[in-house]
Amino acid sequence: MAAADGSRYDDDFYAWTQEQAELLRRLPTVSNHLDRELIAEEIEDLGRSELHAVQSLCEHIIEHLLKLEYSGLDEPSGHWRDEIVEWRIQLGRKLTRSIVAKLDLADRYRLALRLLRRFERAVPGLMDRVPAECPYSLDQILGSSGEDWFPSPRAAAP
Repeated sequence: MAAADGSRYDDDFYAWTQEQAELLRRLPTVSNHLDRELIAEEIEDLGRSELHAVQSLCEHIIEHLLKLEYSGLDEPSGHWRDEIVEWRIQLGRKLTRSIVAKLDLADRYRLALRLLRRFERAVPGLMDRVPAECPYSLDQILGSSGEDWFPSPRAAAP
């Protein structure tokens, strides 16, 4: 929801921070003591922190979806599902249209694969089984349907 003055603060915090920083930079100098550029950078950083948090949550969700689908392990799957649900709830609190537009699914997948490589010691050959490109839609990752979707496990290759 937008603030009464029409700002995006409540509706899209990331977009609001970027807009406010730009507006601050355009203001005429009123005092030598006001560091407009540094204040604008700090405001932008607040928005970037939200963006980075969402990116990280997506990367961890993708990593866990891949573990569920390709690891062949049953025991930790309940824990992975619980974590995915928790991270999707956190995403729901942070997602805005402008952040979704900046997610870059291919980049999130590439970083999720780096996270997944740590797990290959426990599951040899895991990285050979996962696809080169993200097999999940953004809606599946975010749980946009309101229901928690999980991939079906695939049988591990002999």
